[in-house]
Amino acid sequence: MATRIYHYNTHAEKRYFLGSQHHGLYDMIALNGNIVSNTPEGVAGFLATAGKDFYIDPQTHAFQHATIHLKSDISDKEAGEPPEYKFKPSIEKLARERLEGPFADVIQEDRPIGPTSFLDERGNIRTEEVDKVCQSVGKFQLRTMIDELDDEAKELIGDISRLRPKFLIAPYFCLANSRWVEWLKINMACYQRTQELFEDLPVYLGLVLSKERLNDGTEIINAISHVRPNGILLWIDEHVEEALGKAEIERYVSFLQGLGQVSDTIYNSHGGYLSILLCHSEVGGLLGGVGHAMNYGEHRAIVPVGGGLPMAQFYLLSVHSRLRYADAASIIQPKGWLNSVEQYRENICRCRQCQELLEEKGGAEAAFAEYGRSNPVTITRRSGTIVRLEYPTKEAKQIATRHYLYNKAKEFENIEEKNFRELLLELNSTYDAISLDAGEDFVRHLFTWHEALGRLISD
Repeated sequence: MATRIYHYNTHAEKRYFLGSQHHGLYDMIALNGNIVSNTPEGVAGFLATAGKDFYIDPQTHAFQHATIHLKSDISDKEAGEPPEYKFKPSIEKLARERLEGPFADVIQEDRPIGPTSFLDERGNIRTEEVDKVCQSVGKFQLRTMIDELDDEAKELIGDISRLRPKFLIAPYFCLANSRWVEWLKINMACYQRTQELFEDLPVYLGLVLSKERLNDGTEIINAISHVRPNGILLWIDEHVEEALGKAEIERYVSFLQGLGQVSDTIYNSHGGYLSILLCHSEVGGLLGGVGHAMNYGEHRAIVPVGGGLPMAQFYLLSVHSRLRYADAASIIQPKGWLNSVEQYRENICRCRQCQELLEEKGGAEAAFAEYGRSNPVTITRRSGTIVRLEYPTKEAKQIATRHYLYNKAKEFENIEEKNFRELLLELNSTYDAISLDAGEDFVRHLFTWHEALGRLISD
């Protein structure tokens, strides 16, 4: 059965992990190192309540990029002050107090980690440096929460073993720039040493790479074959599955097939329905699980970028995509799916959140309208241009998130209950039905997925 992974990024998201209505929707929690480092007691309390398997991403790759991505602007914009960038306090704490070594040097010297931190002038691994990094990164994942708890907190939590991650992640760095071959060598050395140092827990390999690196899949897989990791956490930079062409999907599938020869467990840290389909047993379970966040995170950029103001969104299960509310409405309304509660349930959604809205609002149109509730917001861009946007209300964001989570759980259920050919036929029939009336702008990916994945069962 595929593992359903939720990313826990802020404490405000706790409501979507706990409670009987949410607890059965996922299997594992992914924690970013930043939140564990900054609020270990709060995270420990949350994990003790959730009672789920978890892992901690030490985020070591973040320190190999330009340091501007680790900083925030602390200037007073209203006073007209020029930008002033400083390291985020939580990042500084993670580097100085938790990860230490070259990570702390990034803060001290305001420069990113380079391969020379781990390689000598001949390109050989500096074993002493690798050893120190593996020690500190492993200890951070194993001990931070436990060591920060006072006796009273430990007594409340009870079984402290619940704060032990399911597996450790070895220090890892992104394979994206021109020096990716050196970083690959460093990653393998860090994985091997971490496995030697922490023998009582599985160790997973963090494999973070640009889409272009999939062209070098054979070389990457060959290097990994020498360490044969217990598991792999895959993260492809901005891998927007709805935007992939047929050749890109085939390249992705081929890469997963190769990885499957060197590791039994592969999780896609940030994936959508295409990746969920690749968990299906009839295609060999190319993925063992897929992760996402709360109504976002099916894809993610390696280098953080500004998120801007969110728009009201609706996850349309038949399309397997998050859509802007207005775009979802442009599909739903012409089909007449809001003409009755029965039509809504049959064609749009019958999740728990939608059922509650249908009962509360007494009709399909009124229920769907709740997802589009917003307030006007006026912002002034740096150029001086004034822009008016519609910002979703707090209530609209909450119901959209619950609706999203119920529907993602349904997608995982479908790959257990339906055969692969049936799922592919559903993609094609949805494409035909919607593109006929609304055009193919929002469903083109369904046709592409059907075409690209069909060859997996053509034999």
